[in-house]
Amino acid sequence: MLRYFNHTPPDIQLANKKRFSKWSYLVPMLAAIALLASCMIVSAKKYYWNDELFSYYMTSEPSFGKLLTAFQDKLNNTPILYFLLGWVWDKLFGSAELSLRIFTSISFCAALLISWATLRRSYGQWPASIGVLLVFCTSTIILTQNGEARMYGLFILTLALAFQLYDQAYQKTRISTGDFWLNVCAHAAIAHTHLYGFFYSGAMLCCFILADRLRHLYRPKLYLSVIGGLATIIFYIPTFLIQADAGKPRTWIPAPDFRDLLDIYNVTAPSFFSRFLVLGLTVVVAAYIIWNRRKESIKLLAGEIHLLLFALAFIAVPTAVWIISLTIKPIFYPRYMIPTALGWIVLITMGVARPISGLPIVATVVGRLGERKVLVSLTSMLAIVAFFGFVLYQPIIWGIHYRGGGSPGFYDLKAVEMQPYRDLPRVMPLSGQLLERNFYSPERNKYFYILDWESALNKYSGTFPPQEFKHMQAWRRNFPERFGNNILTNDEFLACYDRFLVLDRPNYLHKCQPLYSGLQTFDLWDTYLDCPQWVETRLLNNKKYKITVIRAAKQEWFTYLLVERQPKTPATVMQ
Repeated sequence: MLRYFNHTPPDIQLANKKRFSKWSYLVPMLAAIALLASCMIVSAKKYYWNDELFSYYMTSEPSFGKLLTAFQDKLNNTPILYFLLGWVWDKLFGSAELSLRIFTSISFCAALLISWATLRRSYGQWPASIGVLLVFCTSTIILTQNGEARMYGLFILTLALAFQLYDQAYQKTRISTGDFWLNVCAHAAIAHTHLYGFFYSGAMLCCFILADRLRHLYRPKLYLSVIGGLATIIFYIPTFLIQADAGKPRTWIPAPDFRDLLDIYNVTAPSFFSRFLVLGLTVVVAAYIIWNRRKESIKLLAGEIHLLLFALAFIAVPTAVWIISLTIKPIFYPRYMIPTALGWIVLITMGVARPISGLPIVATVVGRLGERKVLVSLTSMLAIVAFFGFVLYQPIIWGIHYRGGGSPGFYDLKAVEMQPYRDLPRVMPLSGQLLERNFYSPERNKYFYILDWESALNKYSGTFPPQEFKHMQAWRRNFPERFGNNILTNDEFLACYDRFLVLDRPNYLHKCQPLYSGLQTFDLWDTYLDCPQWVETRLLNNKKYKITVIRAAKQEWFTYLLVERQPKTPATVMQ
């Protein structure tokens, strides 16, 4: 039986009375420090990669006008807020790898602290600390994005702010004008940070309506504040339509399978929390329920209903996206759903609140053991310290174990047999490889990407090449001083060079399957999503060119192809 109470149980009351202790922020602040340290450790081992360079070139652009021009092209299918704030950050702190990544990490830290402060109000510092740290410090999605110069830290921060406003709305029955505009701004920020903001703001709107109905409230002003914030996206629609064209005639994301759904729910991967630690907490909660099995009902506070609805709604978003991806269009990708972490935080906090707040299990044991009171209390304290110490160390461990790569292009032609070819131009069929070498390599002017729409449209090229083609066109249009001489059309390049290298995939003759589902294949990109067909389309069957495999990929990742234009024969000249 489930009953609702309008009062707070004694154990939660005790936790709330202590929540303003001067030491109450110690644990979440240590967690924030751990995330920042993890970001610094990872950044020291890692160069900008393809996605981060999209952020770098936008935010480091000296001219704000050129930033807006580039934003309105086919470079990013992402709203503008991250680039605006990143542009300001860049002008204040520079655009080095660590600088832009710290901007992301600070956003994660702020989201952590706001989530903790919001849940502490209802459950006290220790349950809130357990829920927040267990997710922010052990989620592989969060720890990965914490060390990257992308918008996902800002995305979860905007939703953490909206969550705080959501909870505050249930500390009162009437919504003031100030509350209305704060909600509008929060949901506008969500919508203008990531397109998935519509799923999460929409979920929050449903929670508002349902929670109010359960409380016999009707607050249209509150619902309109969410709708009003989302409605501001109308100003982005013209740009969105241009950006979205990059995904035609096919988008790169494959249809998900059932394992992808299991991964996002932590069944087959620690996407949002450590399964080992959650299993331990589940045992504690189960023990508490068994210890209190004589009670007639499970107490669910009236003040908790909105939190439970929030948790369930956010956790349900990946399922909704998974269904949409199977029935309408594939859009399911784990990092896009990073705000689901907030749902898990709330659910875990609610689950541990009663066993942890006031430690009722320990209190009962102490009452029976009497003389062992000090021993039991000490054991409990050591267990709590060990738990938090272990969790706080996870971001550091993540950074220590992170394996970075070498400087892009540094090892490309290091082999002895490649030395005679060092002066030749080098074609990179993969756009990410070109962007990274163009940024880091001192020989950046020797690297080229070939724009060839026919090769990109080839049904065996994979899902990504058409979008890749449009991205590279946009790079050339918007940053000609950087890419004008390195991103060339097929005719432009072949007219200039008779002898060159192609640094292709190890299995350069591989053809991607036209239809593929599932994200968990180890070599997903290499085998299914991006199989460049330029060599096959323009060179292999062209009698004008001779192709020689100089070095097959063994220790190196590439297969090196030497391409040479054949001299014209007298018969050919006469024709």
